[in-house]
Amino acid sequence: MPIDSAEAARLILRGQAPPAAWVPDIVELHLERSYLTDLRPLASLTALRRLYLTRSRITDAAPLASLTRLQRLHLSFTAVSDVAPLAGMTELEGCFLTGSLVEDVAPLAGLSRLERLDLGDTRVSDVAPLASLSNLRSLDLSATRVSDIAPLAMLSGLHYLDLANAPIIDLSPLAKLAELRWLILRGARADVSVLAQLAGCQIITTATMPRRRMAAARQ
Repeated sequence: MPIDSAEAARLILRGQAPPAAWVPDIVELHLERSYLTDLRPLASLTALRRLYLTRSRITDAAPLASLTRLQRLHLSFTAVSDVAPLAGMTELEGCFLTGSLVEDVAPLAGLSRLERLDLGDTRVSDVAPLASLSNLRSLDLSATRVSDIAPLAMLSGLHYLDLANAPIIDLSPLAKLAELRWLILRGARADVSVLAQLAGCQIITTATMPRRRMAAARQ
């Protein structure tokens, strides 16, 4: 009998864990824009691959630590500040933290499969822990406190980078990122001329890309 993921979501929103018989078949849950505050009913759902919690009311991600098979996690616009529970999610490919209260990204340093990481409008200032994420293709650091992007020079496979409205001092660490195709620099005051050799990169300083084009660039 097929599992009703919508019913599983309703149980979780009531503070109840889904029946144990359902666990192997629950691979995706949509709990975004909900009043959810307690993630403990999710802790047993170890087969989950995709979890959407955007704009929920959660503050503590600790119960997610057991979900080590997650491949896509959406925590954008929540009050989550501690991402240590994500450290064991070694299969994670997409992590969305835009608008959260995250400051320290050190727990993400071992997530070697990460291809997309969204940290826009967070409290992040130090990106050194991201230097080890060699599979990263898309990185959003817009409206963060990041000023030193030297660690990003190690991300040779990066295709998309958003630094809009971040207090970047020097862009030269990006000069050797030959795979970079999109660089968003709206509001940046750093000297763009140091990136002249990135002939294949679209550098956006003022114009706003259409939403569809922006989404395609980040794939």
